[in-house]
Amino acid sequence: MFPFEFVLPTKVVFGAGEVSKVGKEALAFGRKAMLVTYDEQFVKSVGFYDKVKKSLDDAGVSLIEFFGVKSNPTAEHAAEGIKLAKVEKPDVIIGLGGGSAMDTAKYIGVGALYDGDTWDFPLGRATIEKSLPTIMVVTIPATSSELNGTAVITNETLRRKDGFVSFNMRPKVTILDPELTYSIPIRQTAYSAADIVSHLLEHYLGHQLAFAPYQDYFCQGGIRSIMDCMDRLLADPKDPDARAIMMWQAAFAWCGFYDCGFGLPNSIIHILGHSLSNFYDTPHGAAMSVTILGSMRYYLKERAKKYAGFARGVFGVTEKDDLIAAAAGIAALEAWFKKIGVPTTLAEACITAPDAIDKMVPDALATAVAWGEKEAYGYDEKVMRDMFELCK
Repeated sequence: MFPFEFVLPTKVVFGAGEVSKVGKEALAFGRKAMLVTYDEQFVKSVGFYDKVKKSLDDAGVSLIEFFGVKSNPTAEHAAEGIKLAKVEKPDVIIGLGGGSAMDTAKYIGVGALYDGDTWDFPLGRATIEKSLPTIMVVTIPATSSELNGTAVITNETLRRKDGFVSFNMRPKVTILDPELTYSIPIRQTAYSAADIVSHLLEHYLGHQLAFAPYQDYFCQGGIRSIMDCMDRLLADPKDPDARAIMMWQAAFAWCGFYDCGFGLPNSIIHILGHSLSNFYDTPHGAAMSVTILGSMRYYLKERAKKYAGFARGVFGVTEKDDLIAAAAGIAALEAWFKKIGVPTTLAEACITAPDAIDKMVPDALATAVAWGEKEAYGYDEKVMRDMFELCK
């Protein structure tokens, strides 16, 4: 294992009905909170807003509202939130929603205390040194943004989707109330499942350690738990136990915990997937289900032994030949994606333009460069193109 430091400073409040405590948690930071969330009509119609507002009112915390977050959040929209925060000076920011709302809340929290362009951070022109405190109220568990120090934002002007990473962006408090997930449509739930699997699978398949049974079995077990939850949710979308387990598993899939000791991650699933969302506004989970399969096919022979372990541990494949077992594992994962209703090809993700791959190749390579993985893993335009071709 490589050396690492791991700190998880986020307080987690978990359980049905626990959203009622958000006001008490916000009051610990002050009497003015800024709510960052989706379309106003939507969050009010499903009841999320009312529950948060009542809790804040009961605690004596005033609310500043910032609506309009999209599924692939933009820097341009968040910039308006930063302006609002600089004027209103909230004591705490509350992200209400899934990864897009939480990442926007983080972006605003950083930008509110920074005098320059917040896009300086992914460009390496500045370092994130401080942020307004954030509280996350999760309604779509998928990204682990509720426990990690990462935010992913699209800059529409520059046509770039990029990440911001800093310990200073880790939320102070996270509310995990499974009841808030009962109204998620099954298709969105399936996207979330694919996203959770991508976080578990990416580092598991990409690490170079010869012996890592704890991490490897954690990943295999995590993926199996998501599959078990989806079986129950396909039968009953409001299954309380499945919703609760999926919410807890999502939080730990990419909070930096299970992949401790792996060293530099190989993030190719996300490197490719960000380009789908950047150019075609593909929902993140839908992008992941496509690029998981494409990247796995690319590395099939090179990583046959690891893939075979995945196939046997997750899908119960009994084939003794590693290469055959590995291919069977990929096929089984593709079949599961189809079962839950997420895309498995670019075409199924509605990406059919003749020049789609031409546009995405240099963008994906730029992401590999920005994340420090180009040289480490030998990525170039040919590799990116070959992987995208295997997503077709």
